[in-house]
Amino acid sequence: MHKPELRELIAFAEAARQLNFTRAAAALGVSLPSFSQTLRGLEEKLGVRLLTRTTRSVSLTAAGEELLTNIGPILSGLDSVLDGLNKFRSATGGKLRILGSRTATTVLIAPLIGRFLARHPEIEFEILVDDLHLDLVEHRIDAGIQVGERIEKDMIAVRIAEPFDELLFAAKDYLLAHGEPSEPSALADHWCVRLRSPWDGTIQPWTLHKGDEKAEPATGTHVVANDLRAIASAIAGGAGIGLVPAILLQEELRSGRVVTVLEGWGSPISGIYLYYPSRRQIPAALAAFITFMKQNRPALHVPAKRKPQAQ
Repeated sequence: MHKPELRELIAFAEAARQLNFTRAAAALGVSLPSFSQTLRGLEEKLGVRLLTRTTRSVSLTAAGEELLTNIGPILSGLDSVLDGLNKFRSATGGKLRILGSRTATTVLIAPLIGRFLARHPEIEFEILVDDLHLDLVEHRIDAGIQVGERIEKDMIAVRIAEPFDELLFAAKDYLLAHGEPSEPSALADHWCVRLRSPWDGTIQPWTLHKGDEKAEPATGTHVVANDLRAIASAIAGGAGIGLVPAILLQEELRSGRVVTVLEGWGSPISGIYLYYPSRRQIPAALAAFITFMKQNRPALHVPAKRKPQAQ
């Protein structure tokens, strides 16, 4: 005896319920010839006749009655299981797991969670903070947030922050003590606060742009950190010149403690993206979060540019 397929058992159960092949085929959305062939195939696999069909009626054989008795609870249980999945399609309840780098989590995600949950209090929100590129599927993560250049090609990416420039900053006190570089090549004579990539462990070079000009200056390496927030704090504390997004120094820029260096020069970032594995069957909670982030894109520009006072 060959094992029957689920679709064949479902067709048999519908035929037993309707006792009419035409109505049963219509209920399942298949043609009558296809439905009849499915039932004949089931009977051939089992080696017994399940239904007696005449020109006027359909009835169950003894074998058919026994099969229906045994599979009825199984199919009903399957219907209940499938109905339970409706909450993932149409309701926004459940857990939403988002992966973000330390900087993206601090700047983009955490400040907005309260507003998101005010709209969707039924969602349990979990943030996984990790600068390494974890496999979303393997770790059962719904989505990640990262700069565009680091997203795998097989991911679906949605921009949640527009392109911006990382800029050069220094504490005003540092520039008063050490002078201010007039061109990118002068950075070699300064203390510089550099980023060690958490991805590959290398100290990231500075590639600067100003209009059509491009510079890849040699720089000193006075301080190295693997976290942009630590670099921003070191800059504010007078450790040297560093390259970071302005939003990480917004309070210091507004107060004048920190100022831009080599104004007009910056390192372009393509934008920050939310990414996830597939367009098919997106969980409702994730769809709600994508919509929310599109509507609440944070601005990563801080318009504060003050020069130090000469002594």
